[in-house]
Amino acid sequence: MSLERRPTPLTMSRLAWLQSAEPRGKTAATRFLPSMLGALLLTFTIAAAIVTPVHADLTLNGFSQVSALNRPNRSQEVLYLKKDRLRRDLTERGRSYTYLYDLKQRELTFIDHLFRQAEVRRLEGGEQKAAPKGKDLKLDLTPTGRKHELTPWECVEYRVKASLPGSMGQEQVVVNLDGQVWLAPNTREQRQIDPFIKSIPAQDLFIGVPNQGHAATTQVQGVNEVLRRILPKGMLCAFDIQVDYEGDGPMANLARRMSTRLSLVYERISETVLKDDLFDIPPGYQVTRP
Repeated sequence: MSLERRPTPLTMSRLAWLQSAEPRGKTAATRFLPSMLGALLLTFTIAAAIVTPVHADLTLNGFSQVSALNRPNRSQEVLYLKKDRLRRDLTERGRSYTYLYDLKQRELTFIDHLFRQAEVRRLEGGEQKAAPKGKDLKLDLTPTGRKHELTPWECVEYRVKASLPGSMGQEQVVVNLDGQVWLAPNTREQRQIDPFIKSIPAQDLFIGVPNQGHAATTQVQGVNEVLRRILPKGMLCAFDIQVDYEGDGPMANLARRMSTRLSLVYERISETVLKDDLFDIPPGYQVTRP
């Protein structure tokens, strides 16, 4: 799907907007104070039940693409959210991978379905681990005034420009990011996703195909650090970012001659109830715990 600037929606399919009923209160005359207090207590209880956000299950379907050194990697993406558990599925070049995030158990599980293997790691606090790199991040986020609909969300477009130090092999470089990001503000899912953003390490956040035992590329970690900073503004609908480099070494010079682009687009939203076993390691898989 193209992300050229245009007023058409990002979504390719429409889902019905879920309407919630307006609360309607009732009053009745009472004679005695205990009865009055009981009625007030009941009214407050009903009102609280209506306005308190419910932890709704969420499924996002879309795709991501990383194009670096003239080698595009396109991946199907599905994100599942249920209370304190999150699942991210990727399918890239015929291979399927899964990330399982469990905030209650403080665990991150990486699954390679081809080899039927699962590696379980502790969640050490992604926000804290990102702090040394994050302090050197320069970020400019400017709303463009354009909006796109991803039913039932309305996504606001921002122009994003950022730079942060990184490395390519043994070379030290400055990674520059320039593009657009679409965020949906004021969604009820925002409160559910925020704890994951704070806990997931940058190399495992939203973009990039996992490679067991290897760190994510500089481009991927750079984009994910930027996303960690801006996602408190709203749920992620999409982004499309061009990457450039400053440096004098041969790797930086080579990278400047070849375009690097990273994108992610969610196309469909579903609030269908998710089964708990969707967030478990499949039976029969070999499990390792470093």
